[in-house]
Amino acid sequence: MGWVETNHSRISFYQCQELNDHRVIQGFSARNSGNMALHIGDDPNKVIAGRESWLKTLGLSLERLVVGVQVHGTRVALIDETIVGSGAFSLNSAIPETDALITKKPGIILATFTADCIPIFIYDPVTPAIGLAHAGWRGTINGIATITVKRMVDEFGTDPVDCLVALGPSICGACFRVDRQLGESFSKVHTKAVIEDQFGYRVDLQNYNRLDLIRVGVCRDHIYETRFCTNCQPDRFFSYRADRGKTGRMMGIIALKESIV
Repeated sequence: MGWVETNHSRISFYQCQELNDHRVIQGFSARNSGNMALHIGDDPNKVIAGRESWLKTLGLSLERLVVGVQVHGTRVALIDETIVGSGAFSLNSAIPETDALITKKPGIILATFTADCIPIFIYDPVTPAIGLAHAGWRGTINGIATITVKRMVDEFGTDPVDCLVALGPSICGACFRVDRQLGESFSKVHTKAVIEDQFGYRVDLQNYNRLDLIRVGVCRDHIYETRFCTNCQPDRFFSYRADRGKTGRMMGIIALKESIV
């Protein structure tokens, strides 16, 4: 089980099998679907067309997408029908300064955009409810994963023990080198997520977030990491580090199916 790659009509996407059933759909785009973000200067019409095409492959409609303006912060937005479509067709309409989205409303597609950062997909099958967080190193060290789960607890009565969490393709621990100050800051919280060698420090952001989620009550067997690294596999993914800061973004989505009542 876990993460698998699917190819459909020359369009690739990645899914965690445990987060895809009769009640929820989750997915993550590949480089061959093109840049999915509106904030990096690409032709907006081309980006929107790419979004529409990729979502259609999953049986979804762009009109139902919700996007936040990601700032590497920890703000979590509660999404309902009144703001469906925010950021779907224009950057100006996206939810300001928001790195995580949660909802229990069926038919709403939560989205995040990454190129080395971790997309964190959260599914509470009991409520049911979903969450999606964007976790770069800043969001990770500031606890975006646990903050999102806690907000679901507050808003929906979610029990963390019920949650299934998928950590999507991101830069791996072997590739993510940081300076001493940052390495020591990570190590103070989760020593097992940091490796010190003769060249400095490496941080495993996936493992760090996994340990954070366990600390807040998510079962370790309900957390699904991925073997896909954005930096190691530039043929499959955009990577901010590998492409030296000038690159596209993949899109991660999760939605409760509209058949849920």
